[in-house]
Amino acid sequence: MENIRVIIKKGKSAGKNIVILAGVHGNEVCGVKAFNEIIPNIEIEKGEVTFIYANLKAQKQNKRFVEENLNRCFLDNQPEEMANTLEGKTAKAIMLYLQKADILLDLHSANSSSNLKFLICESDCLELAQTLSPQKIIMGIDNAEKGGTDGYMFNMKKPGICVECGAHETKESIEVAKESIYSLLRKIQAIKGEPKIYPDKNLYRAKYMYKTKNGPFKIVGKYKNFDKVKEKTLIGTDGKEEIYIEKGDVVMFPNEREEIGKECFLILRAKNIY
Repeated sequence: MENIRVIIKKGKSAGKNIVILAGVHGNEVCGVKAFNEIIPNIEIEKGEVTFIYANLKAQKQNKRFVEENLNRCFLDNQPEEMANTLEGKTAKAIMLYLQKADILLDLHSANSSSNLKFLICESDCLELAQTLSPQKIIMGIDNAEKGGTDGYMFNMKKPGICVECGAHETKESIEVAKESIYSLLRKIQAIKGEPKIYPDKNLYRAKYMYKTKNGPFKIVGKYKNFDKVKEKTLIGTDGKEEIYIEKGDVVMFPNEREEIGKECFLILRAKNIY
């Protein structure tokens, strides 16, 4: 598949098979830069590590995607219009590796320094997640919007973690990506050393993803990730319809959209199970 580059590092003895993805969104390059530093020098002790540079054409164009959001394409039964896109075909190629994997680590970043670091995973990953530095964890996104890499793994009853490392191309986000790779590999004994531990995570569960129904969607006010509203609040207008969110709702990924059917915001609820 010409839209991915795969590098496999095998250990000296049996162990876990982990797939690590970078560049699923082509303009999110912290993982790509981390790969470039790590791959030439890393020595695997146990198991197998598959590094996948995903969505090479989007990376070359420095675009989030070329035809379709790749992180919505990890579906066993893709709609026909998705299956025929570059990203639909790319997801199918990557899924072959995920089907053989025991664990997934998927590295992402955001377009603003105001976006906090966080993790996306499910309850089966909470022990592994303690080896990763972001303190906030979002669970249940696959129920709100299907097709993500972590959701694909969860549906196979295997751990999958997405790490949002920070802002694009910053030194900090690259370091978070590198630390995430090393720490998780130490946790599963793929490389030598003890993993760092980051306990006391703050947990959130996805409530729903709002998509445009009428269009365009315009945001009222200013929101950033993890903003919590204190009362029922008008978040925006979808065409002529006013859209409200409820007291206690937590806002993620707020975006204005022109077309119908596009993701405008995700609503979370704080969840404390630690």
